[in-house]
Amino acid sequence: MTKTLTAEVQRKNAERQLFGARRALNHLVELYDSGQWRLLYKEDTFAEAVRQARQAVERWTDIVTKSESAPSSDD
Repeated sequence: MTKTLTAEVQRKNAERQLFGARRALNHLVELYDSGQWRLLYKEDTFAEAVRQARQAVERWTDIVTKSESAPSSDD
């Protein structure tokens, strides 16, 4: 049972991290769409921020997907 609870806590944490990563990426997209990114970033710095945000979304998506497909054991 402890393993199941730990896995559930880890899955929920991963989901929160994914939510935050998606939110950060959406914010950068909104800055781009409005043109406001130019007031805050140099072009190369902004491109790097977008790349990192996309990688974070991919990484957390993979973790959440794996945690959902992992077999649960009720030891």
